[in-house]
Amino acid sequence: MGSAGASSMNPDSDAGTGTLQGQVLLLTDDSFVSARLYNSGATVTADGASGSPVSGNWNGADPFMLDGVTRAATNWVSVKPDLIGGDPLLTYQAVRTNQVTKSDLALVSAATLDAIFTSVSMLRSANSGQVVLFFRSAGTGVPLSGLRVTMASAQAAIYSGATRWVSDDGTAITDQSGLIVFANVDPPNSGGTQVVTVTRAATTTTPAAAAGEFAVKVVPGAATIATIGVQL
Repeated sequence: MGSAGASSMNPDSDAGTGTLQGQVLLLTDDSFVSARLYNSGATVTADGASGSPVSGNWNGADPFMLDGVTRAATNWVSVKPDLIGGDPLLTYQAVRTNQVTKSDLALVSAATLDAIFTSVSMLRSANSGQVVLFFRSAGTGVPLSGLRVTMASAQAAIYSGATRWVSDDGTAITDQSGLIVFANVDPPNSGGTQVVTVTRAATTTTPAAAAGEFAVKVVPGAATIATIGVQL
């Protein structure tokens, strides 16, 4: 898994204590790629090397800075807008803090999610978690089409399509974006995560094949965004 924002490599990838700095961006459409600087305040929080979370402030302009960050292959970093009840949701993002010291972080728009839900005749539950996942080749980073992905704890899997969003009917597969939204996800297990299961769909020349299971952070009332590297 990796960050949806820009990042800078950390030459020291050993476990231990690190730093993290960057900007906070507001995702502006349902590609979950286009973004602008979020010009209001927010609190950024990451898992700390001491075992307790570490936090820093984003003031809408100057880079946030976190010290004492645990170096981990997946550190679920959160951005909590200061504005209560506004459009951006509390958003969790997977960051490889064992590899990067700089990473821009994203906020997911409630209005964008609501529009996606409406397009497939659903309503977003304010008390459930919402999960936005990109699936890419672990080797090349290229988005992966032709995948079936399931999350048993989600009310629905909504796949990005060429011209519209598609609620999974048991046959949906990822398009060239490799993008899926898991809707109204149940509260997580004791570890704070839910499992997604990835399968390469059968074609006329190849059978279906298991492509792995991945743990994803889920928080009631919040959004999660991550990129999952799949080895095929």
